[in-house]
Amino acid sequence: MENPPQQPASPPYVPPPYVPPPYAPPPAASPSRVKIWAAGAAVVSAIAGVATAVAAFSNGPSQPAAVPPPTSSAVGGQPSQSPENVPATGADGAAAVAVRWSGKVVLGLEGLDLSQVPPSKGTSLGVRPAAGRNGSSSMEVKGTVALWENTGDPTPQGCKDLLASQSRNAIVVAEGDSVCLVNEASPIALLKVTATRYKEGSYGLIEGQLTVWNLRAAR
Repeated sequence: MENPPQQPASPPYVPPPYVPPPYAPPPAASPSRVKIWAAGAAVVSAIAGVATAVAAFSNGPSQPAAVPPPTSSAVGGQPSQSPENVPATGADGAAAVAVRWSGKVVLGLEGLDLSQVPPSKGTSLGVRPAAGRNGSSSMEVKGTVALWENTGDPTPQGCKDLLASQSRNAIVVAEGDSVCLVNEASPIALLKVTATRYKEGSYGLIEGQLTVWNLRAAR
């Protein structure tokens, strides 16, 4: 009896060689990430620019500030006046005159020295203005005087003009009268009569409100 034919032995198993997978590129950045990166780069660039400017300012030579050219508010080619150079004016447009002294006085025979501040009584007869009796009941002001009879309140310039044109050596006064006064070396003054006292003093008394201005009569 014949033996069955022998089958050839199977060759040993040999695994196939390793082949790496193909290279896959990384996924592209999304648009939102690209925007974030761009904004961050802009911020960093701005900060660097500010730092550079600060360093240049700190280390570099200081430059004088630009001074604008002077401007003129002159009208018609004339320089404008500052408030302290503008002359003061009264309601009538004339230059205002400062009050030298103002207060209540009693005018008697001794008279008042208007050149003093405040006006002082005379130490001897002959000082003007002075008060005296006139007739049986009236009082008069003696000196270089003029009665203000114009409309409106008396003014320094008005008294000056009145004394230059209508002054007298004596004038009868009554309560409520305004009298412009001046003596040789004094400034111009105004006496507003408030009361007359015929029976008081040696030759009567006149009460009033006296105002002396910084204005003198033309000599």
